[in-house]
Parts: sequence; C-alpha cells; structure tokens
Amino acid sequence: MSLLTKAGIERLSELIIDADKDWQAMGITNIRQIAQAMAQGDIVVRGPSILQRISPGILGYVLTSAGPGHIPAWMPVPGELEYYIPAWIFITHNEAILVVDKSHSESISVGSEHVQAYLDAPGDNIRRLDRAVTLIDAEAIVAVDQTINRNVVPRSGLSILCDGFVEETAAAVQTNKTAEARSAAANDLNLCPMTDSVGDKIYIGSNYPFWQAQILVGTNGSGNWTDVAYYWNGAWVACVDEVDGSSSFLHGTGLKTITHTPQGDWALSVIQGMNLYWMMVRTDFFVNRVAKPLGSQVWVAIA
Repeated sequence: MSLLTKAGIERLSELIIDADKDWQAMGITNIRQIAQAMAQGDIVVRGPSILQRISPGILGYVLTSAGPGHIPAWMPVPGELEYYIPAWIFITHNEAILVVDKSHSESISVGSEHVQAYLDAPGDNIRRLDRAVTLIDAEAIVAVDQTINRNVVPRSGLSILCDGFVEETAAAVQTNKTAEARSAAANDLNLCPMTDSVGDKIYIGSNYPFWQAQILVGTNGSGNWTDVAYYWNGAWVACVDEVDGSSSFLHGTGLKTITHTPQGDWALSVIQGMNLYWMMVRTDFFVNRVAKPLGSQVWVAIA
C-alpha cells in the first residue's frame, strides 16, 4: 500500500493497469490479447510462461487433464456418455375382480327321498366289490306242434284239361276258346283284363266240381288291377276261401293256380252252349294296364 500511496492512489479501484505492457517480472502478461480474442465458450489456462485461450471442443468431447505441467485438452469421452433425461413413468393399475361365494350350507331335514349312485374310490371314497356270479346257460328246444285239424271236403290230386273256356269283355262280347285252352299252343288265351276297363271276364268250366283252376301263363301282365273269382249258384257269388296264386296274372309266368273251397250249392250253368260247373274270374278293380296277360293251357283239379 505504500507504493500506491506514493503514487497518489489511495484506492485499488483508482489503479490503472496497462494490460498491453510486458509485465514479465510482475507476473501479468498478454491479458489484453487474450481478452480481445475470447469468444463465447472459450476458457483461459496457464501455459508454460503466459496465459492461453482454449476454444470449445467438438460437441460431446470433455476437457481432459494431461497431467501436471501440461495443458488440458478436449478429448472424446473415454467410456459411454450417459445422458439423464427426465421422463414420466406410467404404471398400469391392475385389479382382480373376485366373485363372492354366495353359497350357504345349512343342515335341514330331508323332505323327499334322495337316491345317489356310488362310485369306486376315490370318487366317493367307496370301494365296490364286484363279485363274480356264474350263470348256467341252459336252453330248451321245444318242438312246435304243426298239426291242425279241420273238417274239409276230401280233395284229389287228379288234374284234367278243362271242359270249357270262354272270354268275355266288359262290353259283354263272348268268345269260346275251349279248343285253345286244351291245346299246347302258347299265348293264345286272353286273360283278365282283356281291355282297359273293369268288368272283363274269363270262364273256366268242368263237367265236375273242382277245387283248383290251373292256368299256364305264357306272358305276365303288367299294370295295376285286381281280379276276383266267383262261382254260380243261381247267381254269381264270390268263391269261398279263395287263394289267388297268380296275383291277378301279375305274378310272373308258368303254372299259376286259383284255389277255393267248392260249395254244395254250386250249380250247372250254360255258357256258349256248354252246361258245366263254371268259375268266373273278373276284373273288379282297374287303374292301368301296361302289358296284357296271356295264357297257353288250362287244367282243373276235380274234387
């Protein structure tokens, strides 16, 4: 302070320093040059003998010490550079929805019968003991009595050629075909129905009452109709116990039979000048005819 007082300066703020002057001995050097050259971001360090300016390094570099007696320098980060960035962290709010058990057990008296099947363990903690039961397989074979007693008129197995055969259409047109019925020529007899209508007839006659008419069918009929057999007792009545083995001449070719039980009132009748016991086969139901049935020869089984 004595030096300042001698120069007439009483305060340090009154001191004017020539920054451009070489102050080698006093330790102040080149301050002016550094101040004028300084830019934003520059820093000042002590060099070997004077102050030095260090400009900012490359973005991301750090000021690294080179050790005692050396000027620091901007250098790459020796390791990973960690950046800390503030961020909001949202945590999902989870919650479990539990179903409340609303069941309620209470001992009450049984109001009705309760039956429950038990199972083997561990289903209901019961072990069922299955005992082996031996069953004897016995069976009896019983012979069925196939005999039947019935009062019937004795029948013979004698078959002879018919004594008369007449065809008659629904229009009452009759044709005597007796000779054809007794011959072996094929398909020369028209069987019912002869025309596409209800009422066509054939007459099978014999000198003796007969229980079966036997017709050799040469051509099977095709269509939908029904024939019914009748006998004469002063009027035409349905034959008793009729069994039509020809199925109205719709049952294939070959020898077909029409069986009945001869009645005691069966009477003789004259047709085409022939006084015989006649069976009339008439078409009583008719829908359609695709093929006309034809016969070849006719026999009767006499009673």
